[in-house]
Amino acid sequence: MHITAHDLVFLIPMALVGVIAMGSIPVTAKYLRISCRTIGALIGALVAVLVLEALPMLI
Repeated sequence: MHITAHDLVFLIPMALVGVIAMGSIPVTAKYLRISCRTIGALIGALVAVLVLEALPMLI
């Protein structure tokens, strides 16, 4: 896996999308809300890394 600085242009927005998507889940506990946002950021970053690694194979 070779991630360079210009890959952050894709990685950071995908993590932000994960935070927004998982943060929209209605929960009452603050700890659970923070956990959902953290998991969303991790999932978004993982999807971004998978896409960045798959793009060279598709071209």
